[in-house]
Amino acid sequence: MIDRVRRAWGVPIRMVVTGGAGFALAWAAVPSASASEAAAFEVGKSYGHYIEYLPGNAPVILVAPHGGTLLPEDIPDRTKERCGGARTVVGPDRNTAELVQAMRQSFHDRFGTYPHVIINRLARQKLDANRSAAEAACGNADAEQAYKEWHAFIDIAKKEVLRTSERGWFMDIHGHGHKVQRLELGYLLTGGLLDRSDEAIDGDAGALERTSIRSLAKGGETSLSALLRGPTSLGTLFADAGFPAVPSASDPGPGGQSYFNGGPNTRRHACGSGSDSPEGRICGLQIEAPFRGVRDTAESRKRFGDAAAKVLEQFFAAHWDVGLAGKAKAAGAHD
Repeated sequence: MIDRVRRAWGVPIRMVVTGGAGFALAWAAVPSASASEAAAFEVGKSYGHYIEYLPGNAPVILVAPHGGTLLPEDIPDRTKERCGGARTVVGPDRNTAELVQAMRQSFHDRFGTYPHVIINRLARQKLDANRSAAEAACGNADAEQAYKEWHAFIDIAKKEVLRTSERGWFMDIHGHGHKVQRLELGYLLTGGLLDRSDEAIDGDAGALERTSIRSLAKGGETSLSALLRGPTSLGTLFADAGFPAVPSASDPGPGGQSYFNGGPNTRRHACGSGSDSPEGRICGLQIEAPFRGVRDTAESRKRFGDAAAKVLEQFFAAHWDVGLAGKAKAAGAHD
């Protein structure tokens, strides 16, 4: 498989393939991979070096850009001086790597399939995988290579999703330390816009184009405001499952409080007007999770993972026409 990938792609990356009883060190490359090459990655194995890819067989992609802890000495720390004078954030989103792994397992427990998972294993002071290339790697060649690998693996996952399903879903998982303990669901719309009325949101043509659920909003009968905070919105479903969220029916906008509305990963890989998602068939959002009750313990992470799997099932059934269950689970009913 590695030889086929090497022939199809042109830029070498470090790749460790793990699975079964051991591991093998090989060289692969950054895609532009065809769908057939994307399919060469096997579910149940782990691929990558500084960037880890866990292939899936469901039309869902989970990524954790700020959960890494590796501090290789040959990659200098990111500083505002090295990164061009920009404000440089280096603090981790604690336990988000563990959170996406818990979500992956909960998803499999419920549906019998696995989402695709991509994790940046480098600490944020070495690589910020949710920034522009210049700010992400700050000119270091190894960090720049890891940054390419980050987006390469996401592109592989997207190609595989579209090979096996007409549509897919992307979720960029982060952690916040804001005072208000709630999920912050980022659809690339500002908190100021979310604090306005439903009529104002639905009347804003620019918002409809920018949002990371653009093709979902434009292709269905449900208004953008209802998709964001109606009774079957992700936020409302999460709140009903015990995880308060903004926007949602009970918490329609941040109310002037701190709020993350989504970053470069969501702009690039979901279906807003600035994305590279083919024909807008992969939509999604950024989720900023509080620490307490979501990321803090293994029990919290499992509880959130279980809730997220159920919420996605409910949301897709209402809006996105995406099947999540494998054959073994398809015949059984879910609670």
